[in-house]
Amino acid sequence: MTTKKVAGVILAAGSSSRFGDSKQLLPWRDKNLVNTVIETALLVGLDPVVVVLGANAEEIGATIDDSMVRLVINPDWDQGQSTSLRAGISAIAEAVDGAVFLLCDQPHLSVNLVSAVVEEGLRSNMVVTPIINDRRANPVYFPSSCFHLFEKLTGDAGGRQIFSACLHTTLPWLDDWMARDIDTPEDYRLFREHFGL
Repeated sequence: MTTKKVAGVILAAGSSSRFGDSKQLLPWRDKNLVNTVIETALLVGLDPVVVVLGANAEEIGATIDDSMVRLVINPDWDQGQSTSLRAGISAIAEAVDGAVFLLCDQPHLSVNLVSAVVEEGLRSNMVVTPIINDRRANPVYFPSSCFHLFEKLTGDAGGRQIFSACLHTTLPWLDDWMARDIDTPEDYRLFREHFGL
């Protein structure tokens, strides 16, 4: 039996305009946000792990060990998340069964959740979205059969634009915190408090 291979694409290109500082560099336990998400991706066994940078790429990239990941600079990051999704998929040169997209402002996502999304994606060969409190959450898995559709993405709507063109399923998940992300300094304070940082 052939071993299944799933890429991880970490979206870390934004300017954190709502936060007012580079979220990617915020401390989280013994790392910063982007390196915490990288660690999760590697623990799940994603390969390759692609990190898409944009705003402040040099400063953020300097904190990343690029022997473990593939750094990609998205020069069009300010034109919306779709440009980072396209850049991430384009950087996957090898044959993979699918890819899971992780956001760098969700350092708390558990290995269990990411692994469950990947396993459901490989089992179903469909797009997989976690559902938490009746709403879509992250990370999202896309089978490789959908990769060509990423070229059609525009603006800031992200991968939702191609859901209708791919078979899609959901994965119910009970932990409400897994649906949250860090948008503001107040979010960051609440996260640190909740996770005992």
